[in-house]
Amino acid sequence: MRRSSLTLLLLLSAACARSPLVRQGFPVIVATPALAQQSGFAPWAISMPFGHAQDGSTLVLRFLERAETSGARYVSNVQVVFMADDGGTDLECRTHLMPEGPVPPWKTLVRTAMAAGEYAPLRVIRRPIPYTMTQCREHWVSTTVTEATRSGPSSARGAAVLMTTTSMTSRPEIRCEPVTATRILSRYAFEDAVDYVPPRIERLMESRPELKLLETEAECLPRDPLAPRTNRIEALAYGGSGPRAAFLDVPPVAPARAPKPAPTQVDL
Repeated sequence: MRRSSLTLLLLLSAACARSPLVRQGFPVIVATPALAQQSGFAPWAISMPFGHAQDGSTLVLRFLERAETSGARYVSNVQVVFMADDGGTDLECRTHLMPEGPVPPWKTLVRTAMAAGEYAPLRVIRRPIPYTMTQCREHWVSTTVTEATRSGPSSARGAAVLMTTTSMTSRPEIRCEPVTATRILSRYAFEDAVDYVPPRIERLMESRPELKLLETEAECLPRDPLAPRTNRIEALAYGGSGPRAAFLDVPPVAPARAPKPAPTQVDL
């Protein structure tokens, strides 16, 4: 009985999980620049701006969908770019999303504390983030069962005697309910300033099992005056009809607000 109950619990837990997104057409491949160039397709720049309080996993998936809308077969040099400020100096801070394997070993793939002499937006801030999850548990439910039986004749007239018995039975029952939990979110100060949640690789693979990416550590450089003044995801796309086809039905995004100066202390 307990084994069958455990099997049911596992099936219910699997049903609660998100299934991979079903897509039509050829999925775009996130490739190294060398592999993308070998395709023979002409490269073109694709860029998708975004605003405040965005989820990085959702943004990356949307960005790849836009590349597929244009007919692109490969994308390389995928970067998430942020406007930042360090003591009045305009900066561009960025992280790179690369296919699993080609990341140089000296590129740390976790958010690490700022090194001496680096820009303040590279500070790492850790915040507790509440989230809701579905939790399923097995409960044993007790039920009172009353059973009536008739015995043989108890008198000369042949009347039967009605007997009742009461017993308790238990059976397993699976109950699922939402519960609130807390996880620690580590992000750079320039991400924290716009309430950006970095992409979670496991979430990307839930929707695209073939998508095995690694995120490099961030870098900040003085902003080029000619560069767009927007937070954005950008890459080089190969194949397809170009950026106009990728964003025909997307409303324009307003330029990023002036970035807040990086905090002088790290919140723990």
